[in-house]
Amino acid sequence: MHGQFRNLPSQPQLKRVSFALRRFKLFVVIALCAIGHARADAEFSVFLTAKALNGVPADAPASEFGCSDKIYAVISADGLAKTQHTLEAVWRDPHGKDREHTRYPFVVRFDHERIWVWLKLHRPPEAALTQFMNPSAGMDEFVGEWRIKILVDGQLIDQQTFKVVC
Repeated sequence: MHGQFRNLPSQPQLKRVSFALRRFKLFVVIALCAIGHARADAEFSVFLTAKALNGVPADAPASEFGCSDKIYAVISADGLAKTQHTLEAVWRDPHGKDREHTRYPFVVRFDHERIWVWLKLHRPPEAALTQFMNPSAGMDEFVGEWRIKILVDGQLIDQQTFKVVC
């Protein structure tokens, strides 16, 4: 009967395993807190612009755009954890309809990162013939105050309003 219990660990071995497991759990908790702390310390700034040079947005913030502009939302992040993140941009039109929802995974490699997304409004094909007489033809539903929400890893970091005029 004693032979059946020969492979069980002794009491000191059980204590060492228990201590090692507690130490591992503590390490996991500290690591998770450190990751959360890196995000909490991150600073973000956002601006909108239509000016760009070779597809790179210029530092020229604006809040009013034309119907044919490519509208950039430029996000600067300082101190974001050097790992993979997800940027989301939700563009809401003047009628409260979400027109565009961009999800962009990115990896932080530097202490300062600059990322951008853009919105380009497109005229309906049937309005193309009349745009020479009326530049805002077919764009009426886009005219007015828009809102953009910017999220990083599902957390709202900024929201801004801007106007589209034709």
